Amino acid sequence: MEGGRLWILQVRPVTVPPALPATTPTTGVGGSAGVATGRAGVVGGVDQFGKLRRGDVLVCRSTDPAWTPLLTVASAVVTEVGGVLSHAAIVARELGIPAVLGVDGATVLFADGDRLVVDGTRGTVVPAV
Repeated sequence: MEGGRLWILQVRPVTVPPALPATTPTTGVGGSAGVATGRAGVVGGVDQFGKLRRGDVLVCRSTDPAWTPLLTVASAVVTEVGGVLSHAAIVARELGIPAVLGVDGATVLFADGDRLVVDGTRGTVVPAV
């Protein structure tokens, strides 16, 4: 009853699972095994380090030793250039976080705040659903 009016609501369970959005994985080179899900933090240089929060997925062009402290707060790393012997891959393995390297256009494909699933074993990055 609302405002003197009787409302009847019929409720049924969902009998068919909702269709999930099609996700085509973005691929690169798996540089450090494992899977992590997190919010993308696209970092263009050392002057943007402060924007990455603990648990974010670091998305950048590449890393060098100056980036090592940033990798300690990331849940995973995705770079546009590099491979299994790159700085990002080596440090990611040391820290035990997934890394996918050589993802062409990663800093354009992904935006700050996108939820990503990074699979460093398979070398794929997909939107989290």
